[in-house]
Amino acid sequence: MSKILIIYGSSTGNTENVAKSVKEALGSCSLEVRLKNVKDTQPGELKEYDAIILGSSTWGMGELQDDFVPFEQGLRQVNLGSKRTAIFGCGDSEMYPDTFCEAVNILEKRLKSCGARIIADSLKIDGEIESSQKRAQDWAKKIAGILRKE
Repeated sequence: MSKILIIYGSSTGNTENVAKSVKEALGSCSLEVRLKNVKDTQPGELKEYDAIILGSSTWGMGELQDDFVPFEQGLRQVNLGSKRTAIFGCGDSEMYPDTFCEAVNILEKRLKSCGARIIADSLKIDGEIESSQKRAQDWAKKIAGILRKE
């Protein structure tokens, strides 16, 4: 059975709520899932898991959520081999059309530079999350299916 770690950074609670929906959906697929706030996580912990899912909202002009900044910098020192990964994020395409969910892109690049393998298209949630909860759960179930096949 795959051990999955979901790490989220959330300032307003939206990304945390999406992370909880993803965890719930993966758990319903009988997978072992741990959910952690990025501020309570060290990059070296990722090596203990078979799969990692990162979730960050985008702030300012396309920046990572504040708590994610030191974690992302610490990832530069970690070799993730071919660890299976996926990324999700929340953003606002109306207010920030040019940098919508840029945090997702930043995390994708960082994971790839660490040798990780991204196993699913990233989930980018626009605006209010309530209407996207089912989409997040469907995305998580797709990841569960991919993990089961590998």
